[in-house]
Amino acid sequence: MGPKTIVILAALTLCAVIAAGIVSAFDSASSRDARIGSPVFPGLLDRVNDVATLSVASRRGTVTMARGEGGWRLLESDGFKVMSVKARGSVLDLAALRFFEQKTSRPDKYYKLFLRDIDDPYSESKRITLKDAAGAVLADLVIGLGKNNLPGTDTGGIFIRLPGDKRTWLAQGGLNFGEFPSEWLEREIFDISGDRIKRVEIIRPNGDTLVITKRSPMTLVYSLNAMPPGTKVKYDEEPGLIASNLEGFLIEDARRAGAVSFPPGQITRARFETFDGLSSVAEVAIVNRQGWVRFAFSGTGDAVSEAQALSAKTKDWVFRIAGFRTERLTKRRADMLESADSEKQ
Repeated sequence: MGPKTIVILAALTLCAVIAAGIVSAFDSASSRDARIGSPVFPGLLDRVNDVATLSVASRRGTVTMARGEGGWRLLESDGFKVMSVKARGSVLDLAALRFFEQKTSRPDKYYKLFLRDIDDPYSESKRITLKDAAGAVLADLVIGLGKNNLPGTDTGGIFIRLPGDKRTWLAQGGLNFGEFPSEWLEREIFDISGDRIKRVEIIRPNGDTLVITKRSPMTLVYSLNAMPPGTKVKYDEEPGLIASNLEGFLIEDARRAGAVSFPPGQITRARFETFDGLSSVAEVAIVNRQGWVRFAFSGTGDAVSEAQALSAKTKDWVFRIAGFRTERLTKRRADMLESADSEKQ
């Protein structure tokens, strides 16, 4: 084969490669999904005000928000109030979500994107469903792992999958759909400053009683009363922490009064009295290894109206609370004491 023939063959090969590249480019362009850059739920933005329910389902359970005249409420929490700004904002975020990039359509790869079905015991996904008042589905989506930033954009993204479609996507936009009641409820039910507290009395089911007092509103230190001879408070700050337990009181969940059974003979009562006449009685019970509390308020003088407002807000409800609040509302006196001869390590 002569040099001229070799040159001709090389030129033909180069042309073939270029042609193949052009064809490949056209094929790639023609196969590009038309949905890229478009809303995941076209028209949802125009129907935001039609959304009547928003549900978040995961392998751990479901939370369902329903919108009514009084705002959004959580059905699984017997209709306790939801943060309406968060609920509406979450719907708007979903309406703004856009297809960004195709990902795997292989179910065996879903786990990498946290997109396995919620009935999978190892699933980390959430299924979001929006419906109107007639029950018609406005949006239905499985959401998975988030991504902090997307190339060529100033926003983050999230991996998604439309139910019934094997194809997964990286979508442009941010979603924050919590799966627990505490992520949706109006959690702060009251805020009674520890500086106002004059006296705390905790009576456990067996009669064990703990009393903490402070001489005046200006006094910084609380005292544990009736300390046995030869003992001292183990942690100096603990009486103050107990007295301030009603500050910014956040709940984890709520139920209508009577929906949670407080076992007779297993109820701890904690009474808080303020210098200005407000009295609060918290009854605490451990139900299914979780702390639940119900409140009763009364007042004298200037605190009467405050007590009435607090009663109106809490009297029809029982609340699940965090472990540290339960522990402080049910504290045993013996657990606060140590020998006066003990030295801090």
